[in-house]
Amino acid sequence: MIRAGLKMGLDLPGSVSFEPLQAPFESASDALARFDERLRSSPVAEAFILRAHFHDACAALWRAGEFVQLEDLVLHDAGMDVRTPTHELVRAHAVLLTRRRIADREPAWALTTEGLANLRGAGRSNDAVFEPTAGSGAMDEAADGELDDEDGETIITGEFAEIDELLARTSRPIERIQPAPPKRDDSGLVYDEDWDDQARLAEWRERLGRSQNLPPLMAASVALDAWEEIEPLQRSAWLGSLLAAALLRSRGKTRHHLTALHSGFRQAKFRRVGRDDLETRLIAFACAIEAMAKADSKELDRLTLARELLLRKCKGRRTNSRMPQLVELCLASPVVTVPLAAKELRVSQQAATTMIDELSSNLRELTGRGRYRAWAVI
Repeated sequence: MIRAGLKMGLDLPGSVSFEPLQAPFESASDALARFDERLRSSPVAEAFILRAHFHDACAALWRAGEFVQLEDLVLHDAGMDVRTPTHELVRAHAVLLTRRRIADREPAWALTTEGLANLRGAGRSNDAVFEPTAGSGAMDEAADGELDDEDGETIITGEFAEIDELLARTSRPIERIQPAPPKRDDSGLVYDEDWDDQARLAEWRERLGRSQNLPPLMAASVALDAWEEIEPLQRSAWLGSLLAAALLRSRGKTRHHLTALHSGFRQAKFRRVGRDDLETRLIAFACAIEAMAKADSKELDRLTLARELLLRKCKGRRTNSRMPQLVELCLASPVVTVPLAAKELRVSQQAATTMIDELSSNLRELTGRGRYRAWAVI
């Protein structure tokens, strides 16, 4: 079946042997399907997905040769940086936001023309969007003329037209105004002037269409391999793994989560080099998926056990206690600090410190300091 699908779906070199691909992909497909089904009924499914976003964002920068601390990314996402954000941290946060956008939209949205344009920033307009108000229309008509008051006296309105227009414009909702995207450096010092994103994306989409007859997991591996070979985007090379994960979700292989492929490749033993042939790369992809699914299953077991232990601390408390919310925060966030807990739970830092101390037997302190401490679920 896999061999027939390969022949129908994609023109592979004749040197590729199809038999070695069957066992790795079937094993990886079964492991991924079992984990996705476990996630469907797990009480910590939402917490696992939220944590996976952070881990995958850090792994994406790790694959690019850069290192980002997980706790720094958590604090930066909450707007509570303890130091000036680095360029790597900003890029990791961009990966994090992109993963959330893909996970929150329809499964096939990221692979559409509109979705790709939106993800790469080409769908935004430089012009701000304004909507006229009832007052502004009357104001514009009276700007060039004169109005009569009730006593018949003539009032010159031209002098106040600019002030009234400014007040009307500033009173409109700020969210209706779309900020202009940052300008790209086309000087050739940073980016290649001859790099044609549109043509490369068209080539990648053409190769993606040729893999429609393949099984979902193999189609995702071919799509990711083509992305890394063609390199459609100069600035967002990490987007390929997110699109491959979106492909798995759109094909129904992962219905309940967006696969963290960057984390899977970080755990795998294989490292992509130029001398590897296509067969080796495809098998390595399957092995990485299987290793990732097994590691995620263990993480799910760990979070489930931690949740049971932490909820024991909530028994016998008042109905308005914030302790259960703190437990959910500790499960959903890889790192918890006192200011972060106080902000999310809307309590004082003293109250957050007291509750964290009560849960300290099931939390691990990460810093080893007496101040500016951080905790994580054991």
